[in-house]
Amino acid sequence: MNFKLKTTIRSAVIGAVISLASSGAHAAGAVNVNSIGWTNGDNSLAAGETITSGIFNMADSAGGRAGWTGNPNLNYSGWGHAVRWLTFEVSAANQTVSISAEALSGSRDFGMTVYASNGAFDGGTGAGDGTPHSYNAVGQLGDDGTTWMNGANGNMLQTLAYVNGGAAYGSSQTDWGETINSGVNQVGDNTYFSAVSGSFGTSIAQLVFQNLAQGWYTVAFGGANNALTGLASSQLTVKAVPLPGAVYLFGSALAGLLVGGRRKLKAAA
Repeated sequence: MNFKLKTTIRSAVIGAVISLASSGAHAAGAVNVNSIGWTNGDNSLAAGETITSGIFNMADSAGGRAGWTGNPNLNYSGWGHAVRWLTFEVSAANQTVSISAEALSGSRDFGMTVYASNGAFDGGTGAGDGTPHSYNAVGQLGDDGTTWMNGANGNMLQTLAYVNGGAAYGSSQTDWGETINSGVNQVGDNTYFSAVSGSFGTSIAQLVFQNLAQGWYTVAFGGANNALTGLASSQLTVKAVPLPGAVYLFGSALAGLLVGGRRKLKAAA
């Protein structure tokens, strides 16, 4: 995209943000967190527990509620005010945590990004250039299009990973110059987890984190295909599975063998 066209689009986006702010829909341009919320208000994930969001209808651009890359005018970047933002706390360490967005009716190419945050995500603040109306849904914090959610503007700590059930887009196609890959993509280092995997299809997108650390996390998800305009009934499910006790027994046994082996080597010397 040439610079003049991009500037024109940015100006239009900024105008839209001002209009939203003046209507009181989104104070200071920040996104709404937990607008759907968790069932029974439960956003704390204990060992072996499953929590779910409310059930909601979601459409892309023609339906007026876009998603992760739902607005064609944003050049495949995220549409911050239309993405679903839910925050939850992991209260037990050494968990395998599965996060799944599922279409209960209809179909949807989902896009989903998971972040670590310092406490429950505060929604961030407007940071110029139309953010977060248009934002970088796949970049690491500090990249163009993400500065509204961390540092002086918000309490996000790291982008962990994303899954994209839609098409891939190169940096020349996107609003912030980000490259959007299909499938499961790790973004952060292993500070908060040891490995990530997942799956995606026409009705589900899933990220599975091994050994997810205790603390707060935020999920941003929506439709990843602006050609899909029909409503889909959707729900988010987060499930924690403790590491089997056998893993710890194996680790203790292995440590014992290593200590015993060292003692034998010292005795032989």
